[in-house]
Amino acid sequence: MSPICPFCFETENKKIEMIEEHDTIICKACGTSYFITGKDPLNRYFKEWKKNAEGIDVFLRPALYQQDLSNPMLFNLYEDCYHTLLIGRYNASIVMMGILLEALMKERIILKTNKELGKSYGTSLNVIKDLKLMSQDHITFLEKFKNDIRDLYQHSNEKEIVKGKVIRTWRIDINKDKPLESIKTGVKDVKQGKIRPVLIPSTEPVVRSVVKQEHDKKMAIVLFNEVYDFLLICNNRYFKQEEYDEAHKKFGSGLRF
Repeated sequence: MSPICPFCFETENKKIEMIEEHDTIICKACGTSYFITGKDPLNRYFKEWKKNAEGIDVFLRPALYQQDLSNPMLFNLYEDCYHTLLIGRYNASIVMMGILLEALMKERIILKTNKELGKSYGTSLNVIKDLKLMSQDHITFLEKFKNDIRDLYQHSNEKEIVKGKVIRTWRIDINKDKPLESIKTGVKDVKQGKIRPVLIPSTEPVVRSVVKQEHDKKMAIVLFNEVYDFLLICNNRYFKQEEYDEAHKKFGSGLRF
């Protein structure tokens, strides 16, 4: 026999059977759910990944293939950005975009100087600027990405990422002796307008991570399309076969192509 939903029973005295789905049991009446210890979550992940991918695919540039990018390393890093975005790991996708752009700069430096730079994004950008290895517009793009996105996400600066946002919330008093009943009463009072909303800064620790998740989703889609376009432009301008042929003649055959 399936377990009875404790929330429905506690608040409405209704015996609603919960339904097992993958590694969870769910009440279809109120949405209460619990994980089942020892169950494999993989099928639940598949369902979530598919739903997320289908939901955002329409907003993304068309998928690239290896033949679209001349450099296999850059293609692999592009796929890291793309696949993490499809499965809803938006923070990871944004971090990977920074890694992709850093690798792109380092590849350009190798191609023009035959030197492998094992330093950071900022150091790579300085070399690109000093040696004028890319156009000023492209340098500006890389610099803006570093200051506005890369540094904040690389160092997980949640407070700075959500700074300036406010969210609307409602205060519900929880009776420790009857927690479920007081939650249900509070939700009902909110719907009926008996509890007025308040605005709080999104930088408050209690809401910061939740706000950031929604922020990351919107940001990641926009950023991905911008990085995608930048990557293709750079591929056509800075990583043409002629560039590699010239480097081979100048430095020998130690380069990747």
